[in-house]
Amino acid sequence: MSTTKFSLTQRLSTLLLMVVALSIGGALIANLLSARHYLVQQLGMQSSDTAQALALTLSQRPADRALDLAMLKAAVGRGDVAEVRWESPAGHAAIRLRMPAPLSDVPPWFVGLLPLAPAPGIAPVRRDGEPAGRIVVFAEPALAYLTLWQSALQTVLWLCVIGLSAALLGAFDIRRLRRQLLAVVGQARAISEQRFYKLPVPGIPELAEVAYAMNQMVDRLQLYLDGLRDELDRTRLAVLTDSSTGLPNREAFDQAFTRLLMPQDDPVSGFLLLARVANLAELNQRLGARRTDALLKRVADDLLAHCQANRGWMATRLRGADFAMLCPELASDSAKQLAGELCAAWDIYQDMGLTDRPGVGHIALTDFHSGDASDEVLRRASLTLTQAETGALNRWQVDLGDPLPDATVNDHDWKQLLDLVCCDGSLQLRWYPVCHPDGGVLWQEGMLFRPARGELSQMSALRLVAHALRLGLAHKIDLLTLELALTLGPRGRLAINFSPASLAHDDFLPGVLAQLQVHPTRRINFEFHETGLDEQWDSFVNFCQAVRSAGHQVAVEIQGHDLGLVARTHEAGIAYLVLDHALTQGIHADEGRAALVRGLLQMASLMAMEIEAKGVTAREDLEALVALGVHCLTGPAVR
Repeated sequence: MSTTKFSLTQRLSTLLLMVVALSIGGALIANLLSARHYLVQQLGMQSSDTAQALALTLSQRPADRALDLAMLKAAVGRGDVAEVRWESPAGHAAIRLRMPAPLSDVPPWFVGLLPLAPAPGIAPVRRDGEPAGRIVVFAEPALAYLTLWQSALQTVLWLCVIGLSAALLGAFDIRRLRRQLLAVVGQARAISEQRFYKLPVPGIPELAEVAYAMNQMVDRLQLYLDGLRDELDRTRLAVLTDSSTGLPNREAFDQAFTRLLMPQDDPVSGFLLLARVANLAELNQRLGARRTDALLKRVADDLLAHCQANRGWMATRLRGADFAMLCPELASDSAKQLAGELCAAWDIYQDMGLTDRPGVGHIALTDFHSGDASDEVLRRASLTLTQAETGALNRWQVDLGDPLPDATVNDHDWKQLLDLVCCDGSLQLRWYPVCHPDGGVLWQEGMLFRPARGELSQMSALRLVAHALRLGLAHKIDLLTLELALTLGPRGRLAINFSPASLAHDDFLPGVLAQLQVHPTRRINFEFHETGLDEQWDSFVNFCQAVRSAGHQVAVEIQGHDLGLVARTHEAGIAYLVLDHALTQGIHADEGRAALVRGLLQMASLMAMEIEAKGVTAREDLEALVALGVHCLTGPAVR
């Protein structure tokens, strides 16, 4: 047997209505009873005065029945007397006159509810010194009933106005209380889902205590996460990062470059940029270690600024004076423009006080393609840099080698091509299984590509997304990717990759939700890369809330260089983190990477998130990751 349970606000609303109704009813009853008592007294006094006046007049006149009868009729005819009796000394009614009840607008039920029974007026009559009986007068209550009825209507009207005002004020306050209650409930529900955020302390003392206690818990957790993040940062610096500049180190570069050049289904091309600060040892002697470090840090920041704006780019410090930047899917004209911009930035270093000479160093550009040997590309880049060093400072040189016919984007207009592929149905998704450590398939992940058509070779997701980001068309590519997954994807849960830049478009989230509503049985995992996510954080949180309520999941792919972002992901309530291959490649023989992944697993556990290892290529790495406790894996070694 089910019982209806009322919420606190429903109980308060019901109680408020009962209080208002009882108050109105009580005030009305009190007012009517008081008015009736007053009118009864007035009618009694009126009857007494009339009886006294008639008795006095009759006592002064000689006995004349006709005249007496006329006088009593006149008293009854005024309308305020209902009945007059002249009773003899023996108690018999000698004369009895009754006035017919006048017509009244007062409802009979009201008369029956509040009867008026005033005391009759009685006065003795004496003639010739002898008792001649008494006059008994009964007042007519019709006018009193009308007065009482009108008073009742006015009282009800005003009490309703006052009661309605009180109810509105109470409802407003209950609504405010309900918002605060829902905020506290929402925070509690979020904490139960391992999403932690602080709540403004409500003005209600009882709720304030609850909110304050939960805020303290969130603060303690955030402090713990920050401490864990700092510890992981130290591990990351030791494993993947150059401590002086904050860029990835040579080991991280070698792994990323080797993987980028591996033969794959979707070939990749681009440029390797080498930068060298000239005469670093002399600079260190002239400027001192502190100013030299500041110069190197500024060079690193300039390289990093370009990488953060482009998906898949990577800047690194190879050794003392040497820096490198991987620029996949960069056209030769754009590569030359990039080198020119960096040299132009170096031209103002002297004005900024970073160096005491007008130049900083040299830059070399070398193209690369999937299938190239990393050592050979680095050799060509080093030779090009040596040639650049024969010229003046802040100069660059490019070595195009033997580029593939479609390796650059100069052969066609990329914007026109992207607009075309969004409309001609040429884009496709290639599906890869994401598996549980025991081998079971959890979902399928789709990678976008465009098959070879006409004179254009096959285009990878990296190439398409890179140029879409550059041209501000990433949201169109992402919406088309979602449409392909929903309409042509295999059965079961699917995962697709989205660009954080798409979140900046106002029509992106409505477009996503509209497509999901058309396919209500589909379940999608939306995976966002960490690059650029900070700039769109508020939109990202809103996106997560919107799609999560519809039964979908959101994930973030990380490379391990922004652990502060990882510590914030609990605000968005994402389902899992995706570890880039840079964190997992060679992990079976790298205790530093293993320690970093263990720390990430601990942080993810606190936030009720899972960890996916992406792009696992070696069986040894697969076994090591399973032993560490990752929740799911994908890559050639998994298939």
